[in-house]
Amino acid sequence: MSTCVFYIDEAGSSYGHHEPLLDGETPLFTLASVAFPLWEWRARDRAYLALKRQFFPDLLARSSKRDEEFEIKGRDIASHRNRNSKRRHIFNERLLSFISHNSGSCFAVSFLKNHEDPASHTSIYTQALQILVERFSLYIAEHRSYNNGILILDSRMKGLRGFDITVARSHMSFIFGHETERTFINILEAPLFADSRLTVGLQVADIFASNIFSNHYNYYLKGIQGGIDYSHMEEYWSQLDSLQFKSRQTIDGFQVFGFRTVDQRPKRVNQSRT
Repeated sequence: MSTCVFYIDEAGSSYGHHEPLLDGETPLFTLASVAFPLWEWRARDRAYLALKRQFFPDLLARSSKRDEEFEIKGRDIASHRNRNSKRRHIFNERLLSFISHNSGSCFAVSFLKNHEDPASHTSIYTQALQILVERFSLYIAEHRSYNNGILILDSRMKGLRGFDITVARSHMSFIFGHETERTFINILEAPLFADSRLTVGLQVADIFASNIFSNHYNYYLKGIQGGIDYSHMEEYWSQLDSLQFKSRQTIDGFQVFGFRTVDQRPKRVNQSRT
């Protein structure tokens, strides 16, 4: 028995938005995670480096960064402007296969945000993490190889001063402050925060998060004014679904899945595809 590491990253913005959308705004926020066995991290690191070098040798050659630190960003892979990039499509398919071939499982929470009465960006992020942690604990309990797990999140210190400690405090209050959550004893320590440039698991989680974000955006919010067309990402849904944790247990008669959407939209628009 050993440790599972949950790499966690986001796509979209947890801040409020307008409708029609203003430039740069997103009506959706996704927090996603890829779970890998901790003990295989060295081989996984080298295998992903080889994948980057295979598909993007020109970008790596032009960069002043070390190859390990050069990031293939999920927003670039999913971008509408790159919808006809055969290289990016094949790389994305290979990346999702990479997760499967490296014993990975996936989790995600997407918030369909309310533009009229928006929740705070902090509460959206911390609630999303809590939803994920509930699933992480169940996943470990059902997995024959794991007896505990640790969380590694992409650090937000680069953009939001002090946000990492806010998230960590919220998590610790969650797992110690409520009777149900105190049973999550297979989740170890406070969350750890890392720089994605140095952490392959976070680079993979970033691309996975953008896959979920673009598919949920296309499914739930396709008709939003000022929105982005992500229909070119639909073809990856079956692959994404195959990576999703599917619990063997039911809660209140419902099976628990690794993916979840939280619909906060005004009631009049919260009527289909929910």
